[in-house]
Amino acid sequence: MKNIFKKIIVLCLALLFTQNLAADEQSDLKNRFLDKINEVILIVEDKKLSKDERNRNIIRVLTPMFDFELMAKLSLGNTWRELSKENAQKFVDLYVERMKQSYSAKIDAYEDEKVEVKKIEQPQSNRIALVTDLVSKSEKLEIVYKYHKPKTKTSSKDEWLIYDVEILGVSILKTDRAQFKEFLQTKSIIELMDALAKQS
Repeated sequence: MKNIFKKIIVLCLALLFTQNLAADEQSDLKNRFLDKINEVILIVEDKKLSKDERNRNIIRVLTPMFDFELMAKLSLGNTWRELSKENAQKFVDLYVERMKQSYSAKIDAYEDEKVEVKKIEQPQSNRIALVTDLVSKSEKLEIVYKYHKPKTKTSSKDEWLIYDVEILGVSILKTDRAQFKEFLQTKSIIELMDALAKQS
């Protein structure tokens, strides 16, 4: 009976320790996210910077947070496996440029909005979602940043990386995948890359 009681205590302590580690990791991720957002806001509010300088600085700050390669892979689905190593890298580069331009365009519409983290969800040990509100004078826009923790950390990247963003419940990744899938039903991957290149 004593042995069973000891095992229960050990299991409870182990569970509590694991929960504390998860809570600390979530808190660290939230703080790093908000630090990055505040850094971006300072760049946006610096009127001395040209638009190109502003965008370059913002991309420099945000790039370590994103897993663009994974996003590119997931956006293509099974078609990704058909790419040569050279074309795979070319597609990633084009996808990254597309993401950067999209973000830069959104920054142009910035009007003193603030970001608030509403809650943190961790459905798996290597998955975390930051549920945020983009708060303006007239409305709140819910944006969910989905993170994953790669098995191997890249020196130029953060430990946790964003692989998808949901805006009002609409996934950027799923939207891209649907658009690319429709395009590839009648055209080739090379034509898709040509189309992406023309957008850059």
